[in-house]
Amino acid sequence: MMRDLSAEIIELLSPQPVPSERRWERAESEIGARVPQDYKALVTGLGGASILDDCLCLFEPDGRETHLDFANLVAERDSAWQRIKNRKLRVLPEKYFSEGNRLIAFALVEANYFYWIARPDTPEDRWGVLIVDADLEDWYEFDMSATQCIYNLLVGRIDFPVFEGLFSHSPHVYSRL
Repeated sequence: MMRDLSAEIIELLSPQPVPSERRWERAESEIGARVPQDYKALVTGLGGASILDDCLCLFEPDGRETHLDFANLVAERDSAWQRIKNRKLRVLPEKYFSEGNRLIAFALVEANYFYWIARPDTPEDRWGVLIVDADLEDWYEFDMSATQCIYNLLVGRIDFPVFEGLFSHSPHVYSRL
């Protein structure tokens, strides 16, 4: 079952963020999809684009600078997948790139991206999460919401060799971008 753990994530952070409402209409229109409510709640609770533990970057819908803007992140990743497919640089897993399926980026740690697995027959609040490492070698799929994935990463329930030691301190450090 997908859960919203945005409040639980915020409780782990120091200093405590100052919430600020965000408008998602433009970003959702530009990416052609609705954003899951738990992610919207997290970004609102964080006050916008943020970085957790000096490495996990979360984007906002109304970023004034292109490197913070959610729609720009999604467009950049869509373009990257298209280049990889068109130039046949790598065989991509069919289950994520078959007709109608789409990976929608929502966060990153260095060059390791977090995606929603958007399937046409699945409402956005039921999308699972996929983390793809920078080399496109390892693909980690989770049947959980974005906030469940982030929370489990922060508390050590999800661990990847590439993230070793990045989320081991508590309280977790928060900063606005």
